[in-house]
Amino acid sequence: MPKTNNSIKSKIETYLSAADHDRFISVCRQRKASRAEIAREAIRWYLEYQAQGKETKIESELSKNIKNMTDRICGMLARQGAQTGTLYELAWQSHAENKIQERFIAAANLVKGKMRKRLEDDEKAIAERMNKVVGK
Repeated sequence: MPKTNNSIKSKIETYLSAADHDRFISVCRQRKASRAEIAREAIRWYLEYQAQGKETKIESELSKNIKNMTDRICGMLARQGAQTGTLYELAWQSHAENKIQERFIAAANLVKGKMRKRLEDDEKAIAERMNKVVGK
């Protein structure tokens, strides 16, 4: 009856070009290791690299998606800023005619305060949603 071994060993055979074979032998000599040791190490490294490559690909796709979302948000903010700036400029131009500069400045300051609070609340909500997406 043959012996049973928990670690299954299998033989792999491959062919290399003459140039690659010379490089392989050179590495074996430099490292003072057998061909089998170097080949096993190379295969293990490649298998590990493949596993890491999949993780890196997922991370790069996630980074790309976050950049796209950021670009969209920045674009929307730029359009909104231009529209708001137009309304602000129209109101500012009309205040000079009506001589209501103090009321205009007070109203602008009130709106800025409200917007700061709203932005803080919105930023917290967005950060929580992003954590749910990124945390997966």
